[in-house]
Amino acid sequence: MTRILVSPVHSHISNREYGKSYNILNNLQDSTFEIEAYVGEAVTPIEADNVIIHELHTRNKLKYYGRCFETVAKEFCAGNVDIYHHMNLSYRWFNPVLLAGIGSDTPTVLGPCQAGHAIMSEEFNTLLAGVLNRELPMPVSNALYYPLDAIRDMTIDPIRMELFKKTLAAADRIIVVHEDAKDLYTRFVDEAKIEVIPLGVDPELFEFQGRSETQELVAIGRLDRRKAYDILLEALAQIAMPFPDVHLNIFGQGPEEEALREQAEKLGISDNLTFHGYVDQSVLRDYLAEARAFVHPSRSESFSLVRLEAMAVGCPVVISDIDGAHEMVRSGKEGFVVPTESAEAIADAVTTLLADFDLASEIGQQARARVEEKYDWRTIGQHYLNVYKDLLSD
Repeated sequence: MTRILVSPVHSHISNREYGKSYNILNNLQDSTFEIEAYVGEAVTPIEADNVIIHELHTRNKLKYYGRCFETVAKEFCAGNVDIYHHMNLSYRWFNPVLLAGIGSDTPTVLGPCQAGHAIMSEEFNTLLAGVLNRELPMPVSNALYYPLDAIRDMTIDPIRMELFKKTLAAADRIIVVHEDAKDLYTRFVDEAKIEVIPLGVDPELFEFQGRSETQELVAIGRLDRRKAYDILLEALAQIAMPFPDVHLNIFGQGPEEEALREQAEKLGISDNLTFHGYVDQSVLRDYLAEARAFVHPSRSESFSLVRLEAMAVGCPVVISDIDGAHEMVRSGKEGFVVPTESAEAIADAVTTLLADFDLASEIGQQARARVEEKYDWRTIGQHYLNVYKDLLSD
């Protein structure tokens, strides 16, 4: 039996929220492979019989990665690895085991890899919370962010980028999540090394629902500047003129909530929206099942799984034109792709869906079909298994 070592994966894995690491591992069912994965904590058990989960009993990211790389080095030295898979490689990060040349004769996979995006101060706060296991107040986080950001640009990032490039060079296969990411990674490595395998959604968990003649809209995501809720509220004010009963449900928490509430008050649309905060995934599914449209105006995303979740339930989507957007949504078929920072374009797309129920229903059906065709986790797991098989046959 072929033994595959997967590490790092994630500091904790579960089927909650987006669960990308969980869903990839859970869909690697193949009796010819014995897959051993090292995680910080396993919140939800893996169902695949051939996948063995080892818990390192920490959610602290620094401790987790340190223990992962120590384990990988020991496994390589023991000669027990047929294929090595570093599953969770962030853009501009690196693998010290590969850089040291340990296990250089072992076929190596990296990915899913995504394109990076600017880490604004809110994102830095989230990253810092993962290291410290607590979220700092934004004034404290900002006091650290701005000087560290300048130091990073001048000193850390150039070094980190070189280590990142060398890590990519040491791999035999690099899995990226869409064609835009592939274009980025081909700047660093031979295109022949790169496989495009998207992230996915569970179509059984997010069941298709036909549309109802409602004026309810849904937006989901952390309330920070990167998610562009300020643009969405400008659009909502325009939508409310021809559709005064339109109502936007916003799900998420974050540092911009107070400012957004003030903006809504100034725009005169406070009665047209509700801030729900953080809710369970089942609640999100219920709202998506009833909504006329899901609106996602982000300024930047690496890969947006929440867009897929909306599409899976048959909810037409209006999404900003960020990396991978046109690959996921063919504008006019599964939804509408609009320019970033454009309240007018969002308003035009949403009013089109509100004005034509038959069109909204047709787009919702096509969105579900797109998910079933390309973004089912079961299909994606098979693609990963095919990568492993190809490496063994090289």
